[in-house]
Amino acid sequence: MFKAINLFAFITAALFLNSSCSSTNEAKHSGNTDLGSLELNIDVQKYTLDNGLRLLLVRDSKLPIASIYTFYDVGGRYERKGTTGATHFLEHMMFKKTKNFPAEYFSDYIETYGGNSNAYTTFDNTVYYENIAAPTVEKMIELEAERMANLMLEEVPFEKERQVVLEERKMRYENRPSGKIHLAMMKAMFKGTPYGGSVIGDAKDVKDLDRKQMLEFYHDFYAPNNAIMVIVGDINPSSILSKVKKTIGKIPMNKNLEAKKSKLDDAGRYKRQAKLPYVRSLKGQSKNPMFRLAFPAVSVTHEDSYALDFLSDILGTGTSSYLVKNYVVSKSPRLSKVYSYNYGLKNGGIFVIGGELLPKKGIKDTRRRLLRTLKKSCSKAITPRAVQKTKNMLLKQYYEAISTNDGLASFLGSSEFFNGDYKEYKKQLKSYSEMTVDQVRDVCRRYISGNEYVFLSIWDRN
Repeated sequence: MFKAINLFAFITAALFLNSSCSSTNEAKHSGNTDLGSLELNIDVQKYTLDNGLRLLLVRDSKLPIASIYTFYDVGGRYERKGTTGATHFLEHMMFKKTKNFPAEYFSDYIETYGGNSNAYTTFDNTVYYENIAAPTVEKMIELEAERMANLMLEEVPFEKERQVVLEERKMRYENRPSGKIHLAMMKAMFKGTPYGGSVIGDAKDVKDLDRKQMLEFYHDFYAPNNAIMVIVGDINPSSILSKVKKTIGKIPMNKNLEAKKSKLDDAGRYKRQAKLPYVRSLKGQSKNPMFRLAFPAVSVTHEDSYALDFLSDILGTGTSSYLVKNYVVSKSPRLSKVYSYNYGLKNGGIFVIGGELLPKKGIKDTRRRLLRTLKKSCSKAITPRAVQKTKNMLLKQYYEAISTNDGLASFLGSSEFFNGDYKEYKKQLKSYSEMTVDQVRDVCRRYISGNEYVFLSIWDRN
C-alpha cells in the first residue's frame, strides 16, 4: 500500500518524476513549438463543511465511472521518536474491521462492482483512493465516513499486519540497494528533522508500537477538519454534497488539532542539521557501484521548485539530456544509467542525481567528474532550445496526467493539500509556461554548483 513518493512530493512528484522514461524520439525535434499558450480551466465545485472537511467535486459524464481521493494531513513528519512508521502502519489497518462493517468488507465491496482501491503514505500525507462504478459512489462515501470515525484496530489483525509491515520494510530497504541508498540519503540530508528517516519507520519502532498508541494517533489525525475529499466523474454534485453532509458531515471535528499541528510543523523542527559535504560508502547487493548525489533544495510550493523541475529534466531525462550525453552515450561512457529529480516536500526538499557505474570505473573519480560537470552545466546545458523542449514536455505530461478521473482527482487534491487552494495549479502552469533560460541557470548556480551535498555509493565490494 505504500508508495515511495517518487518523489517530488505530490503535485510535482507524481506528475513529473515519471518523465524520466521519455522516448528517444524527443531528441529528433527542435522543440520550437510552444505549448505555453494553452489554457486549462477545470470546473470544480468546492465546499467546506461545518466540521472542516474540504470537498471538491468535478462532474464528467463521458463514462459511468468515478474516482474518489481522500487526503489526510498526516504523514511521517508528524511522528515522534519511538513511533516512526505509525502513519504507514495505520494506513494498512484502515482496510480492516470497523464498528459497523466486518473485516475486508471495504475491499470486497469495491471489487464486487469491478472497482479498485489502494492507499499510500508519504512524509507529508496519507491518501486513500477508489476507482469505481458511478452508481456505487454514495455507498463509498458511507464507507469512507465509517473508517474515518469507527476503526476498531482489533488485536489479532493488528499483530498480523505488524509482520506485513516489517516484511515490507525488509523488501524496500534492507534487501534492495536502491532502497538502502535512498534511506541513507534521507537520513544524511535531513539528519535531526522529521524527514530524516523512513516513512515505513525504524524496525524497532514498528515492533514496539502498541494498539493504544495507534488508537491515539488515529483519533488525533483522522478527523474531518484534517481531510480533503475529491470526487471526479459521472456524479450529480448536489446529491453527492447532500450524501457527504449526512455521513462525514456528522463526524465531529477535532478541536485540538490545529494546536497540535502547529507545534509539529514548527519551522525549528525542519532546520537542517547535517554537516556538508557528506561522503560515505555503503555495503549492498549491487554488482556495480550505484550512487546518489543530493543537494539541499526547496519545498514543493517554493517559487524556485518550478525552475528546479526544468533543471532536473534538462540534466537527466531522456537520451538527449546533458548528463546522459556526457556519461552514458558518450564516446567514453562511465555510467550505465543516470537520472535526476527534484524532490519537493512540504517543509523542505532535495535535488538528486543518481546512477550506476560501468564495470572498472572508479567511484571517487566519478564523483569528482560529476561535480565539475554540474558546475559547467549551468551555462552549457541550459540553452533556449533545452528550456523550450522541457517546457513542452512538462506541459504535455501535465495535461496527460489529468486526462482521467483518477489523475484529475489526485491532481486537485494534491494542489489543495500543498497549496491550501486547488486553484494554485494556475500559478504552477503559468510558471512553467513563462520559464526562462536565466531562471533555470540561476537555480542551477544557487543549488547544485556548491560544496554542500551528500554523496553516497553502494556496492557489494564496499
